[in-house]
Amino acid sequence: MTISPPDPTAFRHVMGHFGSGVTVITTGSPESPVGFTASSVASLSLDPLLVMVGVATDGDSLAGIRESGAFGVNILSRDQEALAMHFARSDREARFRDVEVRTRSTGVPLLGASLAWLDCALHAEFPAGDHVVVVGRVESCDAGAGEPLLYFRGRFGGWLS
Repeated sequence: MTISPPDPTAFRHVMGHFGSGVTVITTGSPESPVGFTASSVASLSLDPLLVMVGVATDGDSLAGIRESGAFGVNILSRDQEALAMHFARSDREARFRDVEVRTRSTGVPLLGASLAWLDCALHAEFPAGDHVVVVGRVESCDAGAGEPLLYFRGRFGGWLS
């Protein structure tokens, strides 16, 4: 008896039950920024300090990370659902319109109003189906006060303790 793998719709439904934080990944330069909303982000190592991000192979984001050799992870706060949707829109050119950015160690744009941020140098990448797992070495990071924006079952929400 052979068992076939689930179809992508079933897989997406099941994975929707795994709550995750919401981030905006940024790269490029302040003059030519690239950014996208991502929830496939995780800490990877403390020695050295590494994070990993799943990046689709079919857009300009992966090319931007490779070209700049760096990326930012901007962790969104509970009240930034509109910002998450803004960076998920198909009009990539408009994503940074009216959005405050700053730079740190690597020079990639970081969002000015995120809950927390990590400025990362590209450390490694690994092919993973229709994505690439990008590993960044954390060059600098900081966090402010507030609650994170979470994503669960296709909806945004907040932390309930």
